Parts: sequence; structure tokens; C-alpha cells
Amino acid sequence: MKTVVLDTSALIRLYIPDGPLPNGLEGVIESCLNGETAALVPELALVEAAQVILKKERAALITSAEADEILAALLELPLERVRHFDLLLLAYECAINLNITAYDAIFLALAKSRNAALITADEALAKAAREVLPKG
Repeated sequence: MKTVVLDTSALIRLYIPDGPLPNGLEGVIESCLNGETAALVPELALVEAAQVILKKERAALITSAEADEILAALLELPLERVRHFDLLLLAYECAINLNITAYDAIFLALAKSRNAALITADEALAKAAREVLPKG
């Protein structure tokens, strides 16, 4: 089974089109729904997603009802939630070496530890991933 890590920016783009969808995201989601691909996220991703949704609602970019629907839809995705405690040391090392935030580094550490591809809409994180993750 193929394994991918989805970051918060990619997840949010599924529901709030504030930029282009990352390459392959729709196919990966379909593959996950079919049980052909395992989509991993650190638990932090869901908290980050809730914060983004809250900010969009407070800025009146989405309604309260839309915010509730988006959060409910995110929670229904077939995502394997991974504790990030065990990833913290690797994430910290990635953050230091690649000059990225610890938040972004946790996604990279998960992908690295599981030999998985990382799908992100964040260009800085995508660049860091290209430096440390295997091609393919």
C-alpha cells in the first residue's frame, strides 16, 4: 500500500480554494477513499486546520455553517493520525537544518520516518521535502 503524508495546507485547499491544489492531491484522496493509499497526518494537522478555519470564519471569508461543514468533512477523511511525540527530535533536527518551522518540520519528519511522499501547498515546505525525501 502506498503511503503519503498530507500537510495542513493541502488539507485546507480541499475545502477553501485560496490557491491551487497541490499536484496529485485529488487522486491521493480518491485512492485513500478506495483503501489503496494510507494518508498520514500528525495530530497537529487537525489543530492547525481548525485554526485556519477559525481565522477564515472570523475574517468573514466563510460563514459559521461553512466552517462547521469543513471541519466535519476534514474529520471524516480517512486519515491515519500519528502522535507527534515520537517525531519531535527528528522534526527539530529538520527545522534546524532546513530553516523551517517546527510545525512544518513535524510533517517532514513523519514523511521521512515512514518513507512516504509529502503533499503540501506550502512552497517552503515542498522545497525542504525535495532536499531530504527520496524522489518518486
